[in-house]
Amino acid sequence: MSTSNKAGLYVFLIFTVVYIIVRFSLQSIFEDINPLVLAVCSAIITIILTPQRRIVKKQFGEEIQLKWYFSKKVFTLK
Repeated sequence: MSTSNKAGLYVFLIFTVVYIIVRFSLQSIFEDINPLVLAVCSAIITIILTPQRRIVKKQFGEEIQLKWYFSKKVFTLK
């Protein structure tokens, strides 16, 4: 599996987990919310909370870096 595909898979899995958590949280807070509004709000919040990926070429190969918007720390995956 190439590094780009692996990075995309990681970000997709994180996006899915965060989306489910945000959606059910909003649904429990606002019980009478329109499902379309719920989906759009959940997606916008999830996009903000999902990390940005970056593939960096090093001497020993490529590595995946994930950086969250609210964190200065960069998580490195190989």
